[in-house]
Amino acid sequence: MRVTENMRYASVTNNLSQLSSRQAAAAQQAQTGLRVNLPSDDPIAAAQLARLSASQAQATARRDAIGSVRGDAELAESSLQQASDLLANAKELAMQGANGSLGAPERASLAQQIKSIREQLIGVANTKGSTGYLFGGSQTQSQPFSSAGAFSGDDENHVIDIGNSAPTAVNASGAKAFTVAGGRDVLGDLDALYSALNGNDPTAISATLGNLDTSRAQITHAQAAAGVVVNRLDANDSILSNLQLQTAKSTEEVGAADPAAAFSTLTQLNNSLQQSVSVAKTILDLAAFKQF
Repeated sequence: MRVTENMRYASVTNNLSQLSSRQAAAAQQAQTGLRVNLPSDDPIAAAQLARLSASQAQATARRDAIGSVRGDAELAESSLQQASDLLANAKELAMQGANGSLGAPERASLAQQIKSIREQLIGVANTKGSTGYLFGGSQTQSQPFSSAGAFSGDDENHVIDIGNSAPTAVNASGAKAFTVAGGRDVLGDLDALYSALNGNDPTAISATLGNLDTSRAQITHAQAAAGVVVNRLDANDSILSNLQLQTAKSTEEVGAADPAAAFSTLTQLNNSLQQSVSVAKTILDLAAFKQF
């Protein structure tokens, strides 16, 4: 078959086009450090990389969710510890008040201390975190407890996805910690002690001791539940962190290019392209010369 000048030209341009495409792909590998930049580079690896990317994004979202609530969960735990300490102080004052040797003035003074403890406890129950009031359930934008001790919140859970089989509740229950929903009306028990002290009634004061113990146990139980939440958040965050590291490693194994090999290939293709351009120029110059 006779080789025409047009055929030579087509062959030269086709060779240059292929070399240019390969050189561009090698340059992209060398610059990005990735072996798979397009699905066409390796369809199977590209699909695997897509799954790894989705897993990484999910782990990141879950860790962000944990980070957004962990501080409040820890604050709730420490606030309930404060509440427990206040109830312990109230119990000590009640035991003093039950002493038959005290008179009305001394018990009235103890009553004022109980009043102060009650005010502090309301302050603790109205603790506000980064996402709103901690102990109001879903009612996070208004104080759950009034100065009179009335509870206006609810016992709804705040749940987030942290990677368990079901969404995890991350808020502490103010209803179960401080109200009769948990067994005792804690503020009501302090009110009863205040009235008994102010009324100089040793028998009534003694009658409050058991209820104060129960109220404190109720708060301690809520504190333990808050501690479990903090531990669960920390454990899942650690698991997700390890998952991210493993996913990043797998991504690199599947899609990363060998830097030395990538630059070596790029250098070879650059040289081949330069040589091909030189050869093509010579061929095309000869073809042009023959026309004259």
